[in-house]
Amino acid sequence: ARLNVPGAIRKEGAPEPSTPMAKLIPFVVPALVCLMARPAAAQIKQPGAHPKYSFELEPHLTVEWDGGPAYFGRDGVGLGLRGSIPLFHNGPIDSINNNMAITFGIDWVHFGYDRARACRDFRDFYCDHEFSANAFWLPVALQWNFFVHKRISVFGEAGLAIVHTNWSWARPCPPGSAAPVCEYRVSDTDFLNFVFYPGARFMLSDTVGLTLRIGYPHLTAGASFLF
Repeated sequence: ARLNVPGAIRKEGAPEPSTPMAKLIPFVVPALVCLMARPAAAQIKQPGAHPKYSFELEPHLTVEWDGGPAYFGRDGVGLGLRGSIPLFHNGPIDSINNNMAITFGIDWVHFGYDRARACRDFRDFYCDHEFSANAFWLPVALQWNFFVHKRISVFGEAGLAIVHTNWSWARPCPPGSAAPVCEYRVSDTDFLNFVFYPGARFMLSDTVGLTLRIGYPHLTAGASFLF
């Protein structure tokens, strides 16, 4: 019998329903914007009244809510690391408490196999085998910080990222093989992917804090260390 084996796929395939994570984004982002719209007036109007640092290191957990190859979960989970270098202590607006930084790093995200969908569409080998997918993001962005409270700052990041994705899949084995279908790995690299991250930083001391991002295409939660 002839097996129905798809070729290399990335984001093709039948449309998938929105995931719970994706449905939360339209509600969570406006909530963050509301938080940003209510700064502590006294702090934001004091130029330079924030910790002076030359480098920020930020390890974090990452959730990718809009990505992954077809037939894999749309919500991926992984780890990331960011480094940020401030361009100046205060500015570019001299009259308020703000600064800008170049931020860069790496995010690794793992996607689980959507066995039910693959089995429904292809059957055979796809019903009793386990596949996996991983994405590696290398973002570089401009970060604009607004220090609205002694312990709270909000920021926006916009930039570009290189994305390398690899995943396991299946295809017919070469003639003479014992099995009709063999597993193989596929990879794909995309350049110049747009990234946008609004977020907030909650400092526990002058050098240690917690950082949250709610953006496209990731949510992150981690620690910040100022040096």
